Amino acid sequence: MDLRAAKAQLRAEMKALRSELSPAAQELHAAQAASVLLSLPQWSAARVVCLYASFKHELGTHRLLQTALGEGKVLVLPRARPDGTLSLHEVSDLSSLTSSHLGILEPAPGAPQRDVTEVDLFLVPGLAFAADGHRLGYGAGFYDRLLNQAKPPAFAVGYGFEFQVTPEVPVESHDYCLHAIVTPAGVVPKVSR
Repeated sequence: MDLRAAKAQLRAEMKALRSELSPAAQELHAAQAASVLLSLPQWSAARVVCLYASFKHELGTHRLLQTALGEGKVLVLPRARPDGTLSLHEVSDLSSLTSSHLGILEPAPGAPQRDVTEVDLFLVPGLAFAADGHRLGYGAGFYDRLLNQAKPPAFAVGYGFEFQVTPEVPVESHDYCLHAIVTPAGVVPKVSR
């Protein structure tokens, strides 16, 4: 099986598994994963955090968004641009988020823009993650392009259900390798940086 077909197959499998979770199970897993992430020293140390509004059957991020604002962190969320890149915008009120053409909540067009190099911690969505930090996204490459512009020592952490962590994911040279993956069960691999 070629790389493109392998990625497509894994994406379909993970989407199907996520869609089987009941709303109650999704909520429980989201609360557990949020507790794991919020206990990381990298979260405590981060002044500027780039999160995202969870969409459809993704592991929920609403509690994280609220906590970031409640802790006085600078919260930035991405907006997808027509050129295939993400711009980062500061959010101080979650009710100001607007729905994109895909139905994903994102900052309003006029929200203050922040540079990727200002971000201390990135929360990264995905469909599958490997313990070595590789990730399978949705296929557009938005986060790979964004994270390759981040300034070290920015911490990039994948966020997903435990079943989304697989022994390996198909990887291409441009794919960004994450520092860790947070699931409701804990951190994979153990954070070493």
